[in-house]
Amino acid sequence: MANRMVLHIAGQKYNLVSDESADYMNEVAELARQTVAHCGGSPSFASTRALALATITLADDYIKAKSAAEAAEAKCRALEAELAALRDRQTQNNGKHPNHNRK
Repeated sequence: MANRMVLHIAGQKYNLVSDESADYMNEVAELARQTVAHCGGSPSFASTRALALATITLADDYIKAKSAAEAAEAKCRALEAELAALRDRQTQNNGKHPNHNRK
């Protein structure tokens, strides 16, 4: 079910429709407002320059977060492969141990 909300950024009204929760949409809206304000805008007005800087700032943050997530996923895959290799080695060593089959 789609959630609807009205978002005000720099004196402009935006109607948002999303399948995300209202809490999530409010979090996104607040981050957008904070980023515009950080880049020189105010709650009632923002220049094209401030909006462009806010867009660049958010794009930069997104790309860095995406790269970090990809690196973490790659590390996880490498660790899973290492664990599988260690388990295989342990299984092979258990079969070769002289006392393994003794009662």
